[in-house]
Amino acid sequence: MGRKLVAVILSITMLACFSLTGCSKGGTTADGQEVKIIRVAFNQNEQHPQYLAMKELGEKFEQATNGRYQMVMYPNGELGEQGSMAEFIRTGALDMAIVPCSVPEGYDSDFAIVGAPYLYEDMDHLRRATESGVFSDLFKSTRKYNFEVLTVYTAGERNIYADKPIYTPDDLKGMIVRVNDSTTYLNMVKYMGGVGTAMSQSEVYTALQQGVIDAGENSERVYTDFKHYEVAKYYSYTKHIVHPDVVIASTNFLDEMSESDREIFNQLVLDSTNYEFDAFAKSVQEGKAEAEAHGAIFVYPDVSAFREKCMPLLESIADQSEMTKTIYDKVEALRKGE
Repeated sequence: MGRKLVAVILSITMLACFSLTGCSKGGTTADGQEVKIIRVAFNQNEQHPQYLAMKELGEKFEQATNGRYQMVMYPNGELGEQGSMAEFIRTGALDMAIVPCSVPEGYDSDFAIVGAPYLYEDMDHLRRATESGVFSDLFKSTRKYNFEVLTVYTAGERNIYADKPIYTPDDLKGMIVRVNDSTTYLNMVKYMGGVGTAMSQSEVYTALQQGVIDAGENSERVYTDFKHYEVAKYYSYTKHIVHPDVVIASTNFLDEMSESDREIFNQLVLDSTNYEFDAFAKSVQEGKAEAEAHGAIFVYPDVSAFREKCMPLLESIADQSEMTKTIYDKVEALRKGE
């Protein structure tokens, strides 16, 4: 049975079993209060920083509410592909999910600015933008679709790796670079000096080995986990994308909380954001050390040269609406320390 069909059947079953007005019931606490189960889905495994951050959020919220809320997590894509998660949440089959920005972008094109190429200097810049509330108005605007974006979790910085170092845009001339199936990413590589081609992540190792592509692009974690250092020795810090995933939640689930519970929950979401960014940074360093132990060489080009090449693309995304212009200006102000 196909994964999509399984997900549909599971969704129907969940809808039949769970309350459509919020998270489902899960018995009672020791003092007789109703226990509400928060169901959360995402594609990461149990060792991933995003899983660990969400697990901590759930445990702390359970403790803070004396067991009135308990979290059940569905990792590893158990409930299907990420695009369907928002629909599960909109219908009440799920309460929370971690998804790429492309998911809410499917409802509101303004979300393209959150993951735009060369918008951020690094993960810390993205963290500061999130913590300072740069995205708050955009994130709350999705309530009309029956979900709200709560925060950003990082998926790291994406950089280019190949069998040669990349120092300047000229070094990418004529090189075929694998990217996600995204018009923005394909255009980004073109601006950077190369030729983008969409390809499944599972095909990258063989494509690099056989010369079908000249380069890949992803975080140090992916570079190491997929052993791409074996076929692409040089990892060059082009920093073209600082990758944001987002935590989304059903408005039904959020609105049924008491004011005091929601206040606690909001603080724990913020705490989990810091936890996830710190855990991911640690994971990156571990991945980098592992790759270096296998002969990988890390290269540090002048990022400003690549960013300058991509500015027309970034500006076209930023100029999409008043919302995107405002977000761009605020992120730039943080870059300049304002």
